[in-house]
Amino acid sequence: MKIKRILAFLAGIVFAILAVWLTTQSNGVSASVFQKTSVPKKFRGTWYGYDYSNRLKGFKITSTKIVLAGYAEAGVKTRTYKYTEPAHMSHADYNSHQLIKSKGNRMLMSYPNGETAAAYVTGNRKKLYVGINMWVDTYYKSKAATKKNHQADKKRSRAFKLYKLVWQW
Repeated sequence: MKIKRILAFLAGIVFAILAVWLTTQSNGVSASVFQKTSVPKKFRGTWYGYDYSNRLKGFKITSTKIVLAGYAEAGVKTRTYKYTEPAHMSHADYNSHQLIKSKGNRMLMSYPNGETAAAYVTGNRKKLYVGINMWVDTYYKSKAATKKNHQADKKRSRAFKLYKLVWQW
């Protein structure tokens, strides 16, 4: 009878310690989930396109930050990190963490728990196609090319072809 009481007492202590340990575990994201990286050189520079109020605007992509129409705000402090599943599915609210993964002329971009965007740069680095949601925006290296091609890009007659080009991994 004494052995049963002692075993029940020890099991109760182990259960209590386990319960306390599980409730005190933090649900925060480990810092090792986010690994700093830089944007590949072929994507960097000032790209010109039209914003959503239909004005010609220059968008900058630096080694540590991506600002494009509909993807990121210019005034928000951000930093680029490697796109990994743990980083993308993290439960933290990091608006300053841009996740990227590049392969050849394509780059996958997202925020933790956010929507994913993809970018494709042409071989001669004159055009940048960016797919956000179901829409593909076109950016050019020069203002003149942007103005010249704006009407053609607006018609979106080749939208499905561009969508496949940008999102094909």
